[in-house]
Amino acid sequence: MRSPTWTALSFIMVVMAFGVCRPAAADDRETCKDSSGEAAIDACSSAITSKKFKGSTLSLLYTNRGVEYVVKEDVDRGIADLNQAIKLDPKNSLAFNNRGNAYSAKREFDRAIADYDQAIKLNPKYAAAFYNRGIAKQKKGDMEGSEADIAQAKQLQPGMRP
Repeated sequence: MRSPTWTALSFIMVVMAFGVCRPAAADDRETCKDSSGEAAIDACSSAITSKKFKGSTLSLLYTNRGVEYVVKEDVDRGIADLNQAIKLDPKNSLAFNNRGNAYSAKREFDRAIADYDQAIKLNPKYAAAFYNRGIAKQKKGDMEGSEADIAQAKQLQPGMRP
């Protein structure tokens, strides 16, 4: 007959083994989506290289990693990931919007506006894309276009703030 200590220890070891053996790629996908900074970049990279994801899911992994690179001010690397996201899923409005943000960070406002246009074409109720396009137009000196886009963003998402 086993002692209660041995039984408890066995149970703990089994629980730990299942915790360690959980699907890493799925965890990386969640961490990629829910984290920020290096933790997100590392998780996105692991999920991408796992070869377990395809299509729109893989596109979102590249989108998330691209955004994190842009936040780190590694804008060109972020754009490369966002380009890959768009290649994998040309209907990924998030990737177009975020690539627009990257081009805006580089002060390439015409390219940014073109990406925001595409994001809005794909998702006509995408308030953030209208808002971002409005800011890009403002920086180009198109105050009328800027005001119209920002007003549309606020209509789509009341209470939207910069």
